Amino acid sequence: MKFEEIYSIVGGVKYIKTKNSQFLYDFILKEKLTHILELGIAHGTATCYMAAALQELGKGSITAVDLLKNSFKPSAEEQLQRSGLSEIANVVRMQTSYTWFLHDDILRNTKDNTCNEIYDLCIIDGPKNWTIDGAAFFFADKLLKKNAWIIFDDYNWTYAAADNRRDITDGITHRLLSAEEKEIPHVRDIFELLVKQHPCYGNFMLLEDSGWALAQKIS
Repeated sequence: MKFEEIYSIVGGVKYIKTKNSQFLYDFILKEKLTHILELGIAHGTATCYMAAALQELGKGSITAVDLLKNSFKPSAEEQLQRSGLSEIANVVRMQTSYTWFLHDDILRNTKDNTCNEIYDLCIIDGPKNWTIDGAAFFFADKLLKKNAWIIFDDYNWTYAAADNRRDITDGITHRLLSAEEKEIPHVRDIFELLVKQHPCYGNFMLLEDSGWALAQKIS
């Protein structure tokens, strides 16, 4: 499916900018990223763009993970059905978090004390929290192939900036955090202190105006 066609179906639904959706669609085609893991999906709008790119490639699948209590309307399932892309994306709903999905996926793919690497791309776009998403990076790394890419959204997001809109973000109560935890962008520190210092990652990209940070698993 061409970008213009999928944009005409889901382009008005949050939470991905048009610029980001075009980049993601083109990136999947350019790099031929056929096995995708998406952690945190909201309305599933990005899921639809990626599924459309895979349909254009003629192969591939997405595993899209979020919570059972996700209340976004339209839902990812509804948007995929409306786009005719349901067969390409498998939406997985978890009770607590996508870190437990990663536990199960590592378990499923482990044989003789070795985890089989199965994904070409992982997108982490969830709580934006050091503890959860920092752990998710290390867990996802076990499932990423050599030359796979990982994308983090909300590079500069902070709890302090969200305080005037809500008291809780993805199960994290803001008032229970220290002042430092509120002010520091957690995703930025995950990328700078964990991903960029990891010996197996390189080709770092920061799309400042998009809020995205990318890295490639090079060894």
